[in-house]
Amino acid sequence: MNRTVYSGTCIGNFGKLLPWLMAKYWLPIVVSSLLIGLCGCGGSSSVSSGSATVGGTSLSQYQATLPDGSTMEIEILSNDSLSWSGEYAVSAETGPYAYQDGTFDGTITGDSVTLNCDNDDGTSFTMTGTADGNGGFQLTRSDIPGTVLNFTSVAAPKHKSLADVSFNLNVTGTNGRCVLSDQPYSNSNGLTEYRGTWQGLKVTFWAYSSGYANIVIYVNDYAIDSLNYLSYRLTDFSTVSKNSSSAYMNVYSPVTKVILKFGAVGAVSP
Repeated sequence: MNRTVYSGTCIGNFGKLLPWLMAKYWLPIVVSSLLIGLCGCGGSSSVSSGSATVGGTSLSQYQATLPDGSTMEIEILSNDSLSWSGEYAVSAETGPYAYQDGTFDGTITGDSVTLNCDNDDGTSFTMTGTADGNGGFQLTRSDIPGTVLNFTSVAAPKHKSLADVSFNLNVTGTNGRCVLSDQPYSNSNGLTEYRGTWQGLKVTFWAYSSGYANIVIYVNDYAIDSLNYLSYRLTDFSTVSKNSSSAYMNVYSPVTKVILKFGAVGAVSP
């Protein structure tokens, strides 16, 4: 699949950027959707209307064990006739997969899947293999040849949240409270995941045992913000103010196959 990645700097208020992105890059998606409906044909994914979904539903999660014993988590963001995309994080804090997190876009043909993965540090790899419906995946990473990773579904927590925790989050000019459940959604090999909301948007907070944190904001099915902090724990929410060590906004057009990557800043405070 031909893919293009463009990088730039996100300037000004976050709210002012979204309308431009919608007009320039998401409008073709809407037009394409209308054409698909009129013509009765499918998009790049093999999933058709009325058939069982393959590859997971939005916000479903899967995990596998890497050769070093660390856990790799992948979270599905979008799975429809236009795109299959999401994000991932690895629990390792040393070695070749240390603090590895990023986003992916991919394709599904029958039960065959391909994921094009872009790490936050600018490196990339692919994963190819098969899907067991919505049950999981058997995938091989291009940087770990000869090893099949068995991704199994991560069940949602059985117990309800006891309380919410929150902090103030300013993302490139847009400010508001980020509220998380104190109930971990998943916990494996020192990588703990919390979920919540900011400005009405879904948020995933990846917390490493060392204190490193990655905040992922789901703007919509085709755009996310990813904010990294060298040290930021739930116990810091009421006392600590700091800027992200790195951050970006990722926008993907399933029609033009273009990925726009904008630099961003995420400031947290009590």
